[in-house]
Amino acid sequence: MFSTAIGWFRFITIIEGISYVLLLAIGMPIKYILDIGEATLILGSIHGFLFVVFGLLLLYVSIISKWSFLKMAMIFIVSFIPFGNFVIDRRLLKQS
Repeated sequence: MFSTAIGWFRFITIIEGISYVLLLAIGMPIKYILDIGEATLILGSIHGFLFVVFGLLLLYVSIISKWSFLKMAMIFIVSFIPFGNFVIDRRLLKQS
């Protein structure tokens, strides 16, 4: 899995997806129900870093794999949907 750029991208896609779900499912309720803003500060920072890494790897993998702009754009757009990263990994990246 970690021997290729696409393997690293798949790994980051899953980790970034998990961080997004944790931010929405744990961080946001803690912030707004328990009034503890640090939860989103910590989870949001981790998710933000992973999203930047995801974006950079998406660009890199798109170039070396010669993906179409449409495929790259669809992967980027789907990553904004909760659980979208898991769909990306399952449907798009397994084909590569």
